[in-house]
Amino acid sequence: MCFSYAINFSPESLKSKFGIKDVSLPTQGFFFSGFEHPEMPILSLKDNELDITNMHWGLIPNWVKSVDQAIDLRKNSLNARSETAIEKPMFYGAWESHPCIVLASGFFEWKQVNKEKIPHYIYATNGEILSMAGIYDIWTNNITGETVKSFAILTTQANSMMSEIHNVKHRMPVIIDNNNIKVWLNSTASDRLDLCKPCSNDYLTAHTVSQKLNSTKHYRNESWAIEPAKIANQTTLF
Repeated sequence: MCFSYAINFSPESLKSKFGIKDVSLPTQGFFFSGFEHPEMPILSLKDNELDITNMHWGLIPNWVKSVDQAIDLRKNSLNARSETAIEKPMFYGAWESHPCIVLASGFFEWKQVNKEKIPHYIYATNGEILSMAGIYDIWTNNITGETVKSFAILTTQANSMMSEIHNVKHRMPVIIDNNNIKVWLNSTASDRLDLCKPCSNDYLTAHTVSQKLNSTKHYRNESWAIEPAKIANQTTLF
């Protein structure tokens, strides 16, 4: 699954890549945990044009009635399995009507080796911004009237490269390549399902990073979080 990520690109890079005039990015950094429900830049369609809006990670369905219910549900909606999202009340409405692209520099995953968890940083081989398939919804707080835009990242079966890393659950985010971004955002729900497949092994690159990421005692949002680190007595593919 995908529960943490990095964002360290500029607004100018998004403007250039997607042809968008106005871009306001959320807080950038090297490590964010989804369980803190941070904001991420989300690509969607507005008046049939590409638009970037900051949304909170952890989807809150629009039918949620109370703040307590919203808080309880969002911790379980960071990811949605693409194979079953249409069957889940949590995700059905967003899957049908609100596709989006979640933008990140890269994401983190852990490999289980005996009793150790070895963190890896995964990113696009060509150095480009990663475009992960997502779904979003808009919920209104019935006490304050505030509207909250939130999203979930769609996952699929891991390719062989990611299976080597995520070697317990064998899952990975659905990665949408540049040629299919508008297809994803414009397609029907059934057509989008055809795009929910693992990307090729060479699309992504990974390396091991510091095991300090395993502990919340460390302040992890620093550059060391994505820097290559050798793990003693461990051999990986990278």
